[in-house]
Amino acid sequence: MGYFNVLRVEDVIRLEPPDDKVDRQGLYKIGLIRGNSLCRYADRSINISGTALVFFEPRLSYVWKSLSADQTGFLCVFDGAFFTKKMKENIGHLPMFKAEGEPVYMLTGEQDDVVSGIFGRMLDELSSDYLYKYDLLRNYVTELIHFALKKNWTMENNDKYVGMWVTADGYIRHELLPGGRYDEARGNRKSAYQGSYKLTGDHIDYKDDTGFTADGEFRDGVLYHAGMVLYREEKRS
Repeated sequence: MGYFNVLRVEDVIRLEPPDDKVDRQGLYKIGLIRGNSLCRYADRSINISGTALVFFEPRLSYVWKSLSADQTGFLCVFDGAFFTKKMKENIGHLPMFKAEGEPVYMLTGEQDDVVSGIFGRMLDELSSDYLYKYDLLRNYVTELIHFALKKNWTMENNDKYVGMWVTADGYIRHELLPGGRYDEARGNRKSAYQGSYKLTGDHIDYKDDTGFTADGEFRDGVLYHAGMVLYREEKRS
């Protein structure tokens, strides 16, 4: 049957020291995290501001640091033995559990409600005496995975503007990442600005991790944003 548990994030923070949480337990983790966090995963650092669905694979080292006192959410943890044979064979190929994949999925308020509902059902089921509750819990884990896969598939098919955008002088390098995150470098200053973005047709809305907002427009393959003109890097000569 393997190991499975589900917890509220605020309880995890209350019970553990408020330092960096480093995975040494060999457990898979899926979390719904609200608030500000810093996640160092494999060789990347990801700032999380807002609500995010996050996935951690036990073979990849990570550090998760809470940056806000009022952080809330859910966390489910399980080992490889919890999976069915088919799930165990396929999980390493899923993008959220690969080193080069996408472990963080930013959520809207409506998506938060959906994912919160799944975690809420996990909590209820874990405390029940239903004979087949662990089969049902596996289904809930699978539902979370498919929620992220569907979100990733939608963005890959709709977000034709994902990639690196640069000013003509190369000073500003503005990368739109899969999953709705951006990372902007200015000169030698890497990750000068990071945050989330949302595309609606050719219009883009930004929310920086520090809280300020901006927008932009794509016209004829050029991004016009905050008084800047940026070109897709691979199309420049």
